[in-house]
Amino acid sequence: MALKIINPGLFTTVQDLGRYGYESYGFTPAGVMDYESYYLVNALLGNDYTCAVLEMTLYGVTFEVTESTSMATAGAAMELTINETPFDIGISIDLIKGDIVKFGGVTEGARTYAAFSGGFALKQELGSYSTHTRSSMGGYKGRVLEKGDVLLVTGKTVNHNLSKINKKLPSDCEIRFIPGQQYDRFDKEAVSVFCSSEYTVTKDSDRMGCRLDGPAVEAADSRDILSEPTQFGSIQVPKNGQPIVLLADRQTAGGYKKIGTVAKVDLPKIAQKKPGEKITFKEISAKEALVLYKDSLSALTDGTYIETSVKFNDVRRRDALMIEQLIGG
Repeated sequence: MALKIINPGLFTTVQDLGRYGYESYGFTPAGVMDYESYYLVNALLGNDYTCAVLEMTLYGVTFEVTESTSMATAGAAMELTINETPFDIGISIDLIKGDIVKFGGVTEGARTYAAFSGGFALKQELGSYSTHTRSSMGGYKGRVLEKGDVLLVTGKTVNHNLSKINKKLPSDCEIRFIPGQQYDRFDKEAVSVFCSSEYTVTKDSDRMGCRLDGPAVEAADSRDILSEPTQFGSIQVPKNGQPIVLLADRQTAGGYKKIGTVAKVDLPKIAQKKPGEKITFKEISAKEALVLYKDSLSALTDGTYIETSVKFNDVRRRDALMIEQLIGG
């Protein structure tokens, strides 16, 4: 089965959970920005949690289906039509040969994910399917999708029980963090400014980092630091005092002071913030962050957020697929 790309959308890439173990060699992990949506979209189809998915940013992809298969969606609320009939994000659905699937603009959130039964038939690079566009590595030819690309899907239709996601995108703007490597370089007044202020996500934000605009955070100790390893969620404070949250495509090392690291459980919140939206910061302990992440991962993988859909359109498409298969279409 294959997807033939008609319109690639604004920034559509193939991603999984990322490549790890190679940062010491300078290879960025990449991977999905929103790990919660990744787990949920694969769970809808019964896929392994190693299957690659499409990550769409702000405006999605349009493609033609060349052979029947099953698809699931998760993440940001994005316009979705199949042959001009609208469908919700957060469901599993069967696709029929010849279908035109169109993802439009987001109405809530920033990134939407689409998974297909069995994942994509692509070659892994350093143990991952994830695309890192700056190094032209992974995914589909190491780049964003383009018109005319053909992506092969390994599976056909699967028994997904017309499932849907019952977890909503978080609407609050609070981002929890633990103290970072240079936390002690910031005095109580600077930390107070950081934790009591509201910051705006700027238009310069991307998969590499979320750049923020708001009250400046001044380090009491202005001495430079040696470049050191970074993490997904490192909160750097450059000399202008405007925080930068490092994300999936971050550099592997950096020399800006780090006041904190975003708790992993809140990384999906950052991933789903659009330019112009606000965030605030709250300090928590490393122990609290670990418990929150473990609880999150457990709920994502034990079926807590999956239930059966009773929407008529979903059932109709399965019936149409069965009829098509019976008549040999």
